[in-house]
Amino acid sequence: MARMAGRTRGQLLALLAGSGVALVGLGILVAGWIGLGVTTLGSAATSDEPCLVAYDQEQATVQFTGFPPRAVCAWDEGGDEVVVGEMAPAAFAAGMTAAVLGAGATVAVGLLTRRRRVAPVA
Repeated sequence: MARMAGRTRGQLLALLAGSGVALVGLGILVAGWIGLGVTTLGSAATSDEPCLVAYDQEQATVQFTGFPPRAVCAWDEGGDEVVVGEMAPAAFAAGMTAAVLGAGATVAVGLLTRRRRVAPVA
């Protein structure tokens, strides 16, 4: 009867660490994107920037970009673009690095240590 070989404690800890790093990176990115949205809404309500005033009068548009995260107000009349809010580049780089490396490590450890059939023990 063949038995299944399990993962060792070290492999399980590597999976836990990799997935934890990936989750921290995603948390940084999500917090940055939410903060950008809140900052943009606050700026639109209180700013005297001509583009944002035109946005209140529906003569301008605010567009969000995901990579890099920022909000840009585009004014139809003058063709000007104003950056309303932007996530800190260092925070964005740290979040992306942690998310990609953590996910990659988790996938690599998961694939390299998957369960294999072992010959029966005599």
